[in-house]
Amino acid sequence: MRDIILIVLLITCFLGGTNCLAKAEGWPIADGTFIQENLLISWDDETLDKEMAYIKELGMTYVIFAPTAMGQGNDNYLTTLYPTKVDGWLEKYPGKDLVERYFVAAKKAGLKVILGLNFNDLWWKKGGGDSKWLNDQMELGNKVAKELYENYYSRYQDTFVGWYYVWEIDNISFKGKAREKALIDAMNIQIDYLNELDPNLFFMFCPFMNANLGSKEGYRDFWIRVFNEVHLRPGDIFAPMDCVGGGGLNLNNFRDWFQELRKAVDTKPGLLFWSDTETFDHTDWTSVPIGQFVEQMKGAAPYVENLITFAYTHYYSPNVTDYGFHQTYLEYVKTGEIEKEPPEAPYNLQMMELPDGSNYLLWSEGEDNIGIAGYIIYRDGRKVGRTQIERVGSSGGFAKAYKETARLKSGRTYKYVVRAYDFAGNLSPESEVLEVIAK
Repeated sequence: MRDIILIVLLITCFLGGTNCLAKAEGWPIADGTFIQENLLISWDDETLDKEMAYIKELGMTYVIFAPTAMGQGNDNYLTTLYPTKVDGWLEKYPGKDLVERYFVAAKKAGLKVILGLNFNDLWWKKGGGDSKWLNDQMELGNKVAKELYENYYSRYQDTFVGWYYVWEIDNISFKGKAREKALIDAMNIQIDYLNELDPNLFFMFCPFMNANLGSKEGYRDFWIRVFNEVHLRPGDIFAPMDCVGGGGLNLNNFRDWFQELRKAVDTKPGLLFWSDTETFDHTDWTSVPIGQFVEQMKGAAPYVENLITFAYTHYYSPNVTDYGFHQTYLEYVKTGEIEKEPPEAPYNLQMMELPDGSNYLLWSEGEDNIGIAGYIIYRDGRKVGRTQIERVGSSGGFAKAYKETARLKSGRTYKYVVRAYDFAGNLSPESEVLEVIAK
């Protein structure tokens, strides 16, 4: 089966030129998304089915669920999101098999599942500095894989297509020969076991990079060395995060990093190169406008075979936020175009002081053809904040207000302006200027 899948992927790439992610219409779209535990446990089956239908509507193929088990500290103690029989491991939600629910919903929608293994937060402290700990974590992951495979594969053979390696590899934690070797040895412990368990299930991993901690050439050479030693097989997937939403890279330089990583992937015959496009802004954990999401996909598209995202479901789904995000992206999927009509300017700008002494900037909403996604606030010509439409289940509606947190100098006059942006990212004209004399 693995060989058949790989042949189909390679033929598709050949027919489509160098970029097999380009659909017949000629523009890149996301082919999969993560759905993590916090959403799955909060949704009933009807909501989960709706989510899978949204994903299918967008032309996606894959859903990724990870992690399925979480380690605690140095101990071999795991909490799992599925029924476990291993001594010392506990189900996090007794009687609620989240993995089963995931498979049932994905199969119903005709989607393919990539299943993540274990994780431990000590990864961020230990990394390659404790090879024994790292190897032990890989052995734990192999036990998780064995249980997951025995529990689900026979019933979901057409849905279960691959494994996701939850451990995120960056361009600083594994510098030096000893740490690099620790990573290679650890990955081989996992990959060799998974290949023996079932060679038809591919292996996917999503590293990240930070331009402030190294160079694109250095990261390219790191992966060339790792690919030479790690037992990755044809059809396995290298899917680095684009690191625009999460930081480390930006819209101006991330293409350069993908260009160099393409060179590294080309040294490993049969290895597939995907991009994990980020849908959020880590500075305030808001959803980036659809226009930026599309720009990120288009930027990576010349270098990769496919695109997945972290995570459409968590930042654009109608089950999570306003339908306007989904509506705007769906129109792009169908037409290849992002709507260009900007919102009207906010108006009636005013500053209100509450009894507790806090100051709030308030305004009225202008019109937009689809809807307002958020507002950007400027003080004396500089961007100082942003508000965005409330997420589903939050405490209120869309509050058109901004709390001024800066320490203002008494007697000084400050000038405030607000601009609206829609779900595509189109900016309104500026509001009228509000002058405030600080008390």
